[in-house]
Amino acid sequence: PGGSSPVSTEVVAAYKPFSAEGERLRALRSQLQLRWFNQSTRNTALAIVSGGRGEGRSNLAANLAVTFAQLGQRTLLIDGDLRSPRQHELFRVESQTGLSSLLAGRMQDQVVTFVHGIPGLAVLPAGPTPPNPAELLSRPGLSRILAQSSSSFDIVLVDTPAFNAGADTALLARAVGAVLVVARNHVTRVSTFNDVVAGLADSNVQVVGSVLVDVPTSKNASLRE
Repeated sequence: PGGSSPVSTEVVAAYKPFSAEGERLRALRSQLQLRWFNQSTRNTALAIVSGGRGEGRSNLAANLAVTFAQLGQRTLLIDGDLRSPRQHELFRVESQTGLSSLLAGRMQDQVVTFVHGIPGLAVLPAGPTPPNPAELLSRPGLSRILAQSSSSFDIVLVDTPAFNAGADTALLARAVGAVLVVARNHVTRVSTFNDVVAGLADSNVQVVGSVLVDVPTSKNASLRE
């Protein structure tokens, strides 16, 4: 960590891979490998979803992406939150162009940034904030981008907007096909979590699993947002 660090110190998997948080992230990675990213299913893409903002979704997506890259997997993290994107801040990459640019047809090729210091990890930022995120995500270009990403990378993780922000998350989740649902200790309401799972089921999206974050391992240690 330092002023010239290539990624934010919030990405704990990059700086403290053998800390308590790092161990728990690797345990989650192992579960996902068993349940979703296994050789028999050949699944590649997974969306990270939560009910509201501030529940740790973007941070978990960033840290998970790092752990997969550390395993030697070519990993792409797509910031699909076109309303309040965070991945360009966490990985300190430019966001003048990104997913919104591709969906709007302003760029012909998928442009990603490989993260300095973390071999195998690339980020596709959200790009400029559009006035019509749901309309952009409804375009056929989204499926094409995901298909191209899955053919070029071993693992594709998609950060999504908060489920309660609009139709964006359901559109992304349906295009990806499977999700990991995030809840935050003492923040996420059970009723909200159940509404998210039910909404995903209505969209024919497979819920691979769920994660509760911010659960202390001791008085001073927790997986923070």
